[in-house]
Amino acid sequence: MSRAVVVAVLGLSISSWALAAEQSAPAYQPFPNGYGYMDPSEIAALQRAWKDGDHTVVREHGWWLWAGIMQRASDANWPVWFTWPNTKAAFLPAAGLEATQTNATPALSLLQRNKLNIVVPVNVKKVPYYPIPADVLKNYPKPTQNCGQDNICDGSHFLFNGDILVPTESLSQEGFDWIRGTRLYLQETLNTDHQNGLHELSAPQRYVVTKHMFWPVKADRISAIPVWHDYFDKRYPDYAGYERWPDLAAIDPTGRSVGKKMPVSYLYGVYQSDKTTPWPTVSTSAKVYGLNDFYYHKVTADDWNSFDDADKAILNAASYWSYNQPFGVGDLLVTIAMHVNTKEIPTWALQSVWWSDRPNAGPYAANRPKIPQARGPWNHYLLVDSYGIPDKSGDQPVATNPYIELVIHPVGTNCNNCHNRAGWPSGKNAGQASYQNPDCPNSLQTLSPSSACLAPLTLSDFQWIIPDRTIK
Repeated sequence: MSRAVVVAVLGLSISSWALAAEQSAPAYQPFPNGYGYMDPSEIAALQRAWKDGDHTVVREHGWWLWAGIMQRASDANWPVWFTWPNTKAAFLPAAGLEATQTNATPALSLLQRNKLNIVVPVNVKKVPYYPIPADVLKNYPKPTQNCGQDNICDGSHFLFNGDILVPTESLSQEGFDWIRGTRLYLQETLNTDHQNGLHELSAPQRYVVTKHMFWPVKADRISAIPVWHDYFDKRYPDYAGYERWPDLAAIDPTGRSVGKKMPVSYLYGVYQSDKTTPWPTVSTSAKVYGLNDFYYHKVTADDWNSFDDADKAILNAASYWSYNQPFGVGDLLVTIAMHVNTKEIPTWALQSVWWSDRPNAGPYAANRPKIPQARGPWNHYLLVDSYGIPDKSGDQPVATNPYIELVIHPVGTNCNNCHNRAGWPSGKNAGQASYQNPDCPNSLQTLSPSSACLAPLTLSDFQWIIPDRTIK
């Protein structure tokens, strides 16, 4: 099932967009009813909770959103979010169907793009280096050569993170239409808005954006997955990505070893930042879990045929780095982490989840409601909320997804603080938008669009995908 490809309706402004498919795709399915999304009473409660500093209310709402968006689409084995257009489609040139991968895709992985927004990188001497595996270069030359060194072009389904994680950034139809209809995919639009003194873009209230991370799992073996156990506190200055976590979980798609402890290994063909010293393979004994402990998708022949060469290159690279094995039909993709960001309230509702082998322990398991209609193991994940509620000091609490942020950001970061900074022009200098904007260097400061350090910018309403992906 191919992800949506967009076709522009010609005119001075693009008022509507049609979704075309290379092959039959799951029909777009909006956020399912019954999970609190855009419920007027929920929105009023969220606004009161933000004012009162009540994390219980916002966390319960976040759990419902997470469970809802992971429900299976009515005509597919994929979840609801998979039927939505992705950011590759949102930022194609106007002649999207005729665009080559080279001019339709920024020549940077997601991790490389994130580095552009960081003034002081996370100890670059300890950041791993992922060269594209030789077999992937050989079998998929176009997507591995057309988008820069050590990069793979965005696929029709998946983006390239620059490491084992396999991301998809999905947009609600309203979010997609806003970007295309107001031509926010073009730098020309942002330059004009900034020159005209526009301080804030305004996304529609039904804007939803997600970042979902799959982890590759082989069908015929017990596979390793790194697990986060609060290894580093918020003051930790060095690289804290999953490659440095000592503990692993194991997953057995056959179910024969579930509950046992088995030896597992992962990380192959990865190097240290000098690009010559191998990064050590991580090996340990790990408890074995079954597929039903994860949200997962088994890749069918129809799926594989719908993936383009970039999708296949991304999946194969991730699998080689994980297990030194290729990826193919019958192998699995398991959900390891996900951001779900909605504009239900002005400060945005930001929540992020990750899989855990300790799903009922610690503060990130708190306030999990009973949701009897929700299918799947949504309660095997932990959740962090970031609705802009300050702590007792007046700053934002640490709120980060260990699988997504810790491969590039410092440990002591907060999603709301970061997304408040999104804007144009972007760069590392004063007067430019960046995650570590030198005008407001405190990564836990409580910010709002009226903050003085953001005054020179045209803010993109919490959306880093706009300045990061806009095209010339």
